[in-house]
Amino acid sequence: MTSLGKKVTSIQRLRTSFLPWFRTFLLSLSGGGIFAFVGLPLPWILGPMVSVLLWSRFAPAPLYWPSGWRNAGLVAIGYMLGSSFNRQTLAQMIAQLPTMLLMTTLMMGFSVGLALLISRHTGLNFRTALTANIPGGLSQMVTLGEEMKGIDLSIVTFYQVTRLLTVIFIVPFLVLGLTGKAAPAATGGETDGVSLDPSLLLFGLIAAAGAWAARKLRFPTPFLMGPVLVIALFGVSGIHPPELPSLIRNFAQLFMGAYFGRMLKWEDLFRRRGIGLLAPVTGLALVLFSWGLGLLLVSLHHQSLVTAFLSLSPGGMATMGVVAREVDAELATVTGYQMFRVFFILFFIPPLLRRLFKPLAH
Repeated sequence: MTSLGKKVTSIQRLRTSFLPWFRTFLLSLSGGGIFAFVGLPLPWILGPMVSVLLWSRFAPAPLYWPSGWRNAGLVAIGYMLGSSFNRQTLAQMIAQLPTMLLMTTLMMGFSVGLALLISRHTGLNFRTALTANIPGGLSQMVTLGEEMKGIDLSIVTFYQVTRLLTVIFIVPFLVLGLTGKAAPAATGGETDGVSLDPSLLLFGLIAAAGAWAARKLRFPTPFLMGPVLVIALFGVSGIHPPELPSLIRNFAQLFMGAYFGRMLKWEDLFRRRGIGLLAPVTGLALVLFSWGLGLLLVSLHHQSLVTAFLSLSPGGMATMGVVAREVDAELATVTGYQMFRVFFILFFIPPLLRRLFKPLAH
């Protein structure tokens, strides 16, 4: 290849990767800044998500956001969640294990009921409807759908993504309404700006190593789960990692928000009208049911309703943990319940579904 050809190839690579990425970054930064200025909840997740989604719909220039940037954000959020644990919170979580099992079982039962209704009224086969409505995390349920026969993987992906986005948009507003607080400031928190504890770099490297190990061990959502577990071990042992500066927390959320904005395509909303419209409805139904479970949890353990609701909301450990951090809920409790549901679904749901669907296989 001539030198001129190499230059042309380099320019093409720049246009097809860096420029769309940089465009996405600027959009996300602008969206987050606007949401923070207006005072909306979760500005550095919702702002990038909305700006990227709108650009994808109305502007011709392409966008690009690799999963590696989302994973970096998950490592930082995992660090934040893990640093909330200590010996007292661990003892509290162990004491509530029976309640965790009860709440998770009730949520799974409600998901089965939703799947039956969807299957009956849309003609969608039950195995697809069930896999689409279990709040077990996007990657886990899509992977499960790939492993089983007779499942429409596109429907599963669409429902899981729509549920996630529905929860992310609704829950922060409900929680802020419940607490009566204003949306958190863009740079609020105990550790502001870019002031760094000298040991933060060391613990950050440990969190990254935890993510690497969790990936090797095939943990669910390893870039989140690994840092949570390894940093929590330090807190339980009496060594307290420094808190993340607000600037790092905000960028971690921005990385996730940009990724979420790229996940959902406008054309998917109209691909199958009857089934598509039910996706946000079922997401809302799961949110309302988790609110009811939160009221039950309050009566059992005398926790605040905000903590109980976020502990049981079907939005995932990362996003619910971020909301809990911003509204001063019990972060360790929220993380513990969300983590329990992830592991419950990982270990018990796949074999249960395989046994349930085996007699239906053709």
